[in-house]
Amino acid sequence: MKIELTSDELILAIVAVVRAVNPTMLIADGEGFTLDFTPLIGKESLTPDEQLLVKLRSAAEAESGSFELNAEEASRVASTLERLESLQAWPADVLTMSRAIRARLASSV
Repeated sequence: MKIELTSDELILAIVAVVRAVNPTMLIADGEGFTLDFTPLIGKESLTPDEQLLVKLRSAAEAESGSFELNAEEASRVASTLERLESLQAWPADVLTMSRAIRARLASSV
């Protein structure tokens, strides 16, 4: 399925998947965080979650916001977003964005 996400939505999806795959890739800095993709570089074989992360990162770098997800990947993004929502208190706008992404993913499957 083809999905379209804004840059903010893509960042939120990437953060959710990173937190599920390897939270140490999120590095706190002065004004927020940096994503360190170094652990994925040079790996001979990526897990399906790591492949999803690479796909999301590529879409973010392309700045198109439009990319393909299969049903399993869409489900994984939705479930990691839902889990992220429950891990800590989030601003209302972030929760609204997360829920909107999940609704689009569910309706696209």
